[in-house]
This record gives sequence, C-alpha cells and structure tokens, in this order.
Amino acid sequence: MDHSSQEVELLATRKFRVVAVRRPDGGVKEVVRHPGAVVILPLLDSDRVCLIRSYRISVAQMLLELPAGTLEPGEPPEETARRELIEETGFRCGSLRHLHSFYLSPGILDEEMHLFVAEGLTPGATAREPGEQIENYICTWETAMEHLDRGDIRDAKTLTALLLWNRKNRSW
Repeated sequence: MDHSSQEVELLATRKFRVVAVRRPDGGVKEVVRHPGAVVILPLLDSDRVCLIRSYRISVAQMLLELPAGTLEPGEPPEETARRELIEETGFRCGSLRHLHSFYLSPGILDEEMHLFVAEGLTPGATAREPGEQIENYICTWETAMEHLDRGDIRDAKTLTALLLWNRKNRSW
C-alpha cells in the first residue's frame, strides 16, 4: 500500500522506515514501515521440529525461535522462506506450504509475517549473515510444547506458528 503522500519520513534504515502519519482526528502517530517477513516451521518428520537459538542484540539474550527473515525487494515470500531456511538452518525443503499471514504488532508496525511449513528436509551447509549468532536446536514436538508451557519461547512469531500448527494438526 502506498502511504507516501500521507506521511513524513522521520528515519530510514536498511530494513525499515519510521514515519509520522496524520490520524483522522488530526493527531500524529509514528509508524514503522517494514517490507514484510517470513517465518518457517521446519518439520523433520511427524515428531521433530528444527528451532534455532538466536542471539538478539535488541533484548541482549539468546532466544529460542523458528527461522525467519525479511523480504528482499521484489522477492516473493516463498522464495524468501526457502532462502532463509537454508541461510539459518542449512536445511533445504522438498515442500513448502503457506499456512497463514499475520501482523506482529499492528499498533505501531505494518510488518506482515508470512508463515510457511517446510517438509521433506535435507541437511546442508548454512549461509548465515555476518554477525548472526545462530545454532540449530532439533527437538521433538512434545519438547517444543514443553518449552512453550515453561515460557522458554518468548518470540511472538514462534509462539504464533507453533500454537497455530498445534491447533490445526495436533490434539491439545
């Protein structure tokens, strides 16, 4: 959606922009404009999932997450998902299905996250970006759900993806 005529750019970075937008009541709201992203649920088989441990400088901690990444200009979400899966985990997928799309924090951010399920995985070399501190964490589905129950997973896209997949494909 083109918002440019209604916005004043406050900050532009490599991955996002911060803009001031006029509200219907005449006030101003700052909004983060983001090109969108993908999150991938890599299923090794019917009972194992590949999560990653990723150091997040913004919260200064290692988080347990699913692989994910930002869309490149003109890149379809499916292509981003395949690329990010390889980059972050080393796995190549035989099949990739779109499960859902959602907004992470629409009160301030327009980033649309596209959730894909990757199956038929084969291992290979990763292609992690400089500065990424990531390691694969392969576990059973039951262990992943235990991490959810204990509060070990605090990343919104991962919580959403795991709970949605569990709801659609597993019994509670």
